[in-house]
Amino acid sequence: MLREGADNALERHIDKALSASSEYRDLRNLMPSNVPQALSAYQAEFSEADLSAADSAIKAIGVTMPNGQFLFHGGLWPLGVQTFTTTRPFSTSFCPQVARKNAEWKSKAYDAGRMDLMVVHVIQPQTKAYAYSRDGDHGNEKEVVFATGAQLTLTRETHIADVTAYKVGPCYETLKRTVPAYLVEIDIS
Repeated sequence: MLREGADNALERHIDKALSASSEYRDLRNLMPSNVPQALSAYQAEFSEADLSAADSAIKAIGVTMPNGQFLFHGGLWPLGVQTFTTTRPFSTSFCPQVARKNAEWKSKAYDAGRMDLMVVHVIQPQTKAYAYSRDGDHGNEKEVVFATGAQLTLTRETHIADVTAYKVGPCYETLKRTVPAYLVEIDIS
């Protein structure tokens, strides 16, 4: 995904696999039939004001993800850190393409000077998570969001390629630069 940038066939394959998965269906059945307002606002707007309410909702109605589950996160691993505990909700996806797009969103990769695609492995889960429905405005994100307090541990980091990152400049011009792209493998509990 870091080399290709997009693979819609892969995303369709993941959609089909989730639709056919009894485990995914069981996970979704543990969620309330209607998305709580705090989690809807968090997903739609992702503002600082929504973080506390979303975290409280996840802790109230979320579940621990199955041990061994793999998810993806696009962002930036803190350099020089082996382990840390989250202080805000931590969003993941069942799809690496969605995670890659999140790593680029709002010029994150451009500004950071690097792109990280994290493979998130659930190990001895302790932190509750909320699995959003694949229906609705943001269903394509295939999102699972963990409450604060999740412990993340770096297990491996691999440089995959150098990629082009973009940003919209002050006069609406497209700025671009080449940044290293890393596959970052982490455990979450």
